[in-house]
Amino acid sequence: MKYQFGVIGAGSIARKRHLPELLDNPHVKIAAICDANLSRAKEMTSLYGGKAFSDYRDLIALKKLDAVIVCATNTTHAEMTIAALEAGKHVLCEKPMATTLADARAMIETAERCGKFLMIAHNQRLAPACVKAREILRSGKLGKVLTFQTVFGHPGCEYWAIDAGRTWFFNKQVAGLGVMGDLGIHKIDLVRWMLEDEFCEAAAMAGTLGKVDADGNQISVEDNALCLFKTRKGVIGTVTVSWTYQKEDNSTIFYCEKGVLRIYAHPEYQLIVDYSDTEGEYHKVGEIPTNVKQVKSGIVDLFVDSLMNNKPPEITGEDGYKALEAVMACFEAVASKRVVSIG
Repeated sequence: MKYQFGVIGAGSIARKRHLPELLDNPHVKIAAICDANLSRAKEMTSLYGGKAFSDYRDLIALKKLDAVIVCATNTTHAEMTIAALEAGKHVLCEKPMATTLADARAMIETAERCGKFLMIAHNQRLAPACVKAREILRSGKLGKVLTFQTVFGHPGCEYWAIDAGRTWFFNKQVAGLGVMGDLGIHKIDLVRWMLEDEFCEAAAMAGTLGKVDADGNQISVEDNALCLFKTRKGVIGTVTVSWTYQKEDNSTIFYCEKGVLRIYAHPEYQLIVDYSDTEGEYHKVGEIPTNVKQVKSGIVDLFVDSLMNNKPPEITGEDGYKALEAVMACFEAVASKRVVSIG
């Protein structure tokens, strides 16, 4: 059996990740692609097959569709996801799942009411070094985690997005969130998954420090943020994200009682375990997808596996909600200049 998929959004994330990964999965047929710019949808259907649409409502009306990937602009995720679920489709939604907590909760409740799966595309937890690092943490050989630091920075989404300097990522009315919704939410999800813990407090600073649009005007969303978190188990750490790094940094470090775990912090070894200054482990376990080099993320395969085995997705709507909740707490902390409770 092949599952019939529709893709809403024919921008860079669809072109460089979702469509190639759908094509690579033997259990999938790409039945439809939609973009508000119909020529983009037609360009993709000429490569991947299926019917082109300019209105997502026409796509989800197709009775033959089993599932939909929503990878349009941030502020449309909730509307499109809810409509697709109500039309009887399973949904894989790009992050951030929504731009308000109310919308995120509505998406989860709709999936439950309609009896359909909702998965959020937090792919960093699928990166090979992250999977291996979680196994090491769970083994207990490093003792408990005391602190962490995680960084995700690159030169900016305008170098990757389909509209270059006029990318919608820079427009608050369309993006809703800036670098925190683009990069920070990835790292928040990764850390809470690896620690098997929830964030309970946040402090943050954020601002628009360097990014301008194609006309030379300062963009309307934040391009840098530094967030400090505390978890329910007492772990403290930082999440630093940026669209102004000239070289990409996608590293995560856990400082534990009996050693240090370094993930994607070395050019040759994707995972390093330092037990002391003279004793350690060096693992080559696979790359992580980056804007510079796309490798298979595994997100489509995981979603398809969920459909094939009729089991709830591993990356749930609740996971997406928890990550968004932490992001929103950071914005509140920036505005109030105080530590904010989460949950």
